[in-house]
Amino acid sequence: MIDILLGHAYFLKYDIIERRVMKPYPPLGILYLSAYLKRAGFAVEVFDATFRDFSDFEDAVRRVRPGIVGLYANIITRENVLRLAKIAKANGVEFILAGGPDASEWCERYFENGVDIIGTNEGELTLEELIPLLQKKEMTNLEEVRGIIFQKNGRVHRTPPRPAITDLDSLPWPDRDVLHLDEYFSAWKSHHGESSVSLITARGCPFHCAWCSSEVFGHTHRQRSAKDVVDEMLMLKERYSPDIMWISDDVLTINKKWTQDFIREVKARNAQHPYECLSRVDLVDRQILKGLSETGCFRIWYGAESGSQKVLDSMRKGTTVEQVREAARITQELGMQAGFFILLGYPDETTADIRATIDFLKETRPDVVGTSVAFPIKGTEFYERVANRVIPNENWSSRNQNKLLFKGKYPRLYYWFAARWLVKEVNVDKMWRMPNRPYMKIAVESAKLIVARLGVALVDAASFRRTHPKKLAPSQHHA
Repeated sequence: MIDILLGHAYFLKYDIIERRVMKPYPPLGILYLSAYLKRAGFAVEVFDATFRDFSDFEDAVRRVRPGIVGLYANIITRENVLRLAKIAKANGVEFILAGGPDASEWCERYFENGVDIIGTNEGELTLEELIPLLQKKEMTNLEEVRGIIFQKNGRVHRTPPRPAITDLDSLPWPDRDVLHLDEYFSAWKSHHGESSVSLITARGCPFHCAWCSSEVFGHTHRQRSAKDVVDEMLMLKERYSPDIMWISDDVLTINKKWTQDFIREVKARNAQHPYECLSRVDLVDRQILKGLSETGCFRIWYGAESGSQKVLDSMRKGTTVEQVREAARITQELGMQAGFFILLGYPDETTADIRATIDFLKETRPDVVGTSVAFPIKGTEFYERVANRVIPNENWSSRNQNKLLFKGKYPRLYYWFAARWLVKEVNVDKMWRMPNRPYMKIAVESAKLIVARLGVALVDAASFRRTHPKKLAPSQHHA
């Protein structure tokens, strides 16, 4: 008999943007939970929603007939999770658990839609303690389980937080055997001609960027040993033969000593393999970047966010435009690609700030750029700042990832044009620098650029007129 069915609610078929990008990765979080619970003696099934539909989840519930279902939830998948919870309840599941960064901040909404218990921290130890209690068919003594939220007598109860797991090497690697990884590889190869697998080396981030959620791991940073990470990399190479790897830590190079140990371990064991990762511009230097290059790193993504120092300071990013410029320069000098994440729509950002960001991108010439529009996550400083301006009944999801979800300086239409202005101008600049210029494509993209820039100007002017109404001339009767 199955003790728990674990699942997530990210359905690729409903994500218009990702279907164009087509770089899906398995849900490592629930795979870590599956591996840990199996080692502890529990019988676990996993529902991987990525290439499935809601009907497939219902089929899985009817086939497995679990007493407990655990669902991972984030801001993108919230509505899907609530739908899955209702499906599970309708098919006789007694207890629905939800974890992840979204559920604890919107607990009342989750409870209203059939969720019984919400996890607030890492799930391994919590589930190990919680499953036996729930198998007694009752929700008693829940006050003794740390790191959960539940309802009792119509009131919401939140237990003290559970201490973080400090020894990450003690955890088993993700339970990838429960997945059909060939589906991920096929999606990658059909669009990019290569396959990729993901892994993480750490949990948590010590930084305090104003828009970023730290609900699950907090502002701690705990890292696996370099040996354990390289062991997993070698296993992935041998078992799956991926073309590239994705180290999906928030920031790979937080601990300089660990980074140096990692570089040495990879080189000593001939474990070099092409991979990409994320870092911060204030946590790299030439020595670190050279070492990463020698381990197989071919691309580093940086959260550049903006070319305006005013906007970076407002975000509490803790970095400077000059640091971004220098990190990108050294990264590319050493033969790696520099990727930038750009965030538009932060409060107080102006058209001049977006112009500065475009000029900065044309100057620094990152190899790849990802853009998004700022979205407020409940529980963050950013959310508190715009809480009274959040548009009701709206949620940042795979269907509206680049829509402004709060009432900002400009309306939504402005950022629709602004994102296209940025992308088109940067791409046209890149094409003009090609040895063999694609003149027809330049002409087409330039036309789209003009439309986008004109749209920004018109909406900007209309916004100014709306917020600065023309004063009436004094009446002659009162002259």
